[in-house]
Order: sequence, then C-alpha cells, then structure tokens
Amino acid sequence: MKRYSVPLLIAATAASFSTFANDDDSLTVYGRANVSLQSNDYGNGADTEVVSNSSRFGFKGAAELESDLEVFYQIEFGVDLADSDDDKDAVTNRNQVVGLRGNFGEVMIGRYDTFLKDSQGSVDEFKDYEADLKSLFRGENRPDNTLTYYSPSFNNFKLGVTYVASENDNEDDGFSFGLLYGDSKLKKTNYYAALAFDRDVNGYDITQLTGATKFGKTRVGVALQQFETINGANDSDGYLVSAAHPYQNWVFKAQYQAIDDGNDNDASLSVGADYFFSGDTRVYAWYTGRECDIALYSTRGCGATPGVEQDFIAVGIRHDFSW
Repeated sequence: MKRYSVPLLIAATAASFSTFANDDDSLTVYGRANVSLQSNDYGNGADTEVVSNSSRFGFKGAAELESDLEVFYQIEFGVDLADSDDDKDAVTNRNQVVGLRGNFGEVMIGRYDTFLKDSQGSVDEFKDYEADLKSLFRGENRPDNTLTYYSPSFNNFKLGVTYVASENDNEDDGFSFGLLYGDSKLKKTNYYAALAFDRDVNGYDITQLTGATKFGKTRVGVALQQFETINGANDSDGYLVSAAHPYQNWVFKAQYQAIDDGNDNDASLSVGADYFFSGDTRVYAWYTGRECDIALYSTRGCGATPGVEQDFIAVGIRHDFSW
C-alpha cells in the first residue's frame, strides 16, 4: 500500500472540505501539535524518546435546517508527529460523528467518546501524557458503532447516554450513561459534578464520580472509580485528586492517582508546569513517578511486571490552531 505523507493528507482533506462546504455551513478546521522529549525509566529498563502526545487535526461544522433544528458534524484524526515506524499508523481515527441538535437536546451517530469518558471534564491535569487518567483507571473508550444522546440542560443538570452496538452475537451491546451538573471548565458555574456508569463496555462495568471546583484561582478536581471485569474475575477501586494554580504566564499543577484491588495497589504522583506564550501556544515540563504492585492483571500504566517503581520526565511544546 502506498504511504502518503501527513502534510499531503491534511492538505488534500482540507481542500475537499472547502469544495463541498456551502455558504450555509460553518466549517472550522482545527488541530493540535503536541510533542515532547521524554525520559522513561520502567523499573526494569530505561530509554529516551520523542513522543507525540495525542496530536490531532479535524473538521467540524453545523448548518441550520428548519424549526430550530441544526445538523452538525465532526471528523477528527490523530497524527503521530514523532514515530515513523511502519508498524504504526501515522494517521488514526478519533471522534467522527454526524448528528442533529434542537430543543430536544442533541443526538449523534458514528465513533465518539463514551458518556463516561466525556464526563471526566477537566479533572485530569495530565491528560494525553504518561499520567493520563487511563494509565490506572478504566473507561477511556472511544468505540465504533455508537449512538449518543445528551438532553437539554435543566437548572445546569443534563442527562446523557451512549449506546455501543457490539457487532458480535456473543457479546452484549454496551451502554454508558449518567448525569452531569455544571460547566466542566468552571466558567459558567462554580462547581462541576458527574455520575457515570459503563455497562458491558470494552469488557468492564464501571461506576465513576467526578467533581471539580475552584478555591480562589486554584482549580481542584477529584475522580472516584470502581471497575470490574464483566466476568467478575478482577475488580478495583481507585481515586484521583488534582490541582492547578495559575501565576502570571505559568500554570503549576499536581496530581495523585491510586487503585486498590483489595490486596495491593498501584499509585502515580505527577507534578508539572506550563508556560503560556499565548492561549494557543505553551511549553511545559512534568515528572511522573509510579509504584506498581498489583499482580492480578496488567494495568495499562504499570504493564505486566508488578513490584517495580517507574519514573518519567518530559519537556515539550504544544500549539493549538483553528481557522
């Protein structure tokens, strides 16, 4: 198969969208370039690498139909800006949906983050990095074949549900659902809270409670999670606590996360700082230390070897763009 360069793919796709978009459409081209130099000590080996931290580009837009009804779409791709390994795809699929919104709320169909994943809001201060919430928790799913509905907001409360079609007679269809309160970015409300459930999603049943608020300028977040394999073989409880404080052009942040299976626990502590040149461009540095003890199953962050301590250090640059 002929391999095309990422810049050529982006240019060709952008040209296609420009051709087909009409005057009634509001089309936005957007993306993120996020690359860091990272030192990894896994406890049984170490290396240094350049990492593309969920770099992406995409297109989104909307068009008015009739009777206060609007069609909207999002087509987003992940881009690996650091690794040209032939065994890895340089471009991958992210959220890709089309939907309708109106007085009834909004409904969309395609590939999208589950309600539980979406409900986490901004409590994860190290999202897309080594200490991403998914390194120890479960529920970071973006499945194919989804139908998602969000209700209108009632006194800052909103309901949501994701239906995941299994495409397999031997597997049950999955559901991710729950209740949201407030604005996850804490700009419109002083508090944010979410209660979410996954049932038969990617092999797990999960219950998760998320909350966030501000004390002065300091943003504080917490997430509690209980997850169990569908066959009941393994289960764990976990929590995450995060904080971020702005000072002039800096944002200083810290995060602690742990899970416990009843016998052992895995834990992760992270600290870091972002320096903003503008709202779109920042440089950053962070450190993550992780203790791995659970032997019943392999957690994503700790890997298959229990009883090790891991250390990660990174410096990088992130630039967001849109037009």
